[in-house]
Amino acid sequence: GIEVPRSEEEEEQWAGILSGAEPLPGGEGRGYAACYGGHQFGSWAGQLGDGRAITLAEFVDPRSRKRWDIQLKGAGRTPYSRRADGRAVLRSSVREFLCSEAMAGLGVPTTRALALVETGAPVARDRFYEGNPELEKGAVVCRVAETFLRFGSLELPAERGEGELLEAIADYAVEMHFPELRGLPKEKRDPENRYVGLLREVVRRTAELIAQWQAVGFVHGVLNTDNMSLTGLTIDYGPFGFLNAYDPQYTPNTSDLPGRRYC
Repeated sequence: GIEVPRSEEEEEQWAGILSGAEPLPGGEGRGYAACYGGHQFGSWAGQLGDGRAITLAEFVDPRSRKRWDIQLKGAGRTPYSRRADGRAVLRSSVREFLCSEAMAGLGVPTTRALALVETGAPVARDRFYEGNPELEKGAVVCRVAETFLRFGSLELPAERGEGELLEAIADYAVEMHFPELRGLPKEKRDPENRYVGLLREVVRRTAELIAQWQAVGFVHGVLNTDNMSLTGLTIDYGPFGFLNAYDPQYTPNTSDLPGRRYC
């Protein structure tokens, strides 16, 4: 596991690590950005990927043996940033930190926030998409989850016809995160093979997750398949919101107001 810093020197070291400025002690390289695809607003968007997220490492808790991916959001450009800067602002980072921890407290499956570091670097953002960008304070959220695999992690190799890669990712998901499916056969002609079992379990977990969202009034705001967790977690807190009373026309996503595709 990760120990709490015990001195000012350790605090400074971990502030550097958790902001992406320093590598993990004893670690090799500087992490990775994942490649995946996704359906956005109902249409296939092709290859996407971690545009501003960098996974530092995977840790295994020595007591529970549970796996945790440690990821930085807002640490800079990745190969999948496209025309974006890979940065995050303090305003949205605080929202993700607070909401992910609130959801955990409410008993809703979610990624967790490990740390929030203000970088001191100015970041330009057009807050209301009106063509008026302003400089805001930059920040990095360090978030953790058992995995950041998404629907789009399987969609992209399937769309590209990369059967071996698709099978390898599915097998990895089963072996690491769906132990109850390990004993199922891999033979695809078997109607009860592990891949059918994986699909059923992902559907079940997702349905239960969304029911829990509805129970607490949570509205995700960007329900694209690249933002949907394969293991049934709430991930990627962007323009989310909460409903105090049922309103079928509500959307917290200002970029979605014209069409209300996700209300």
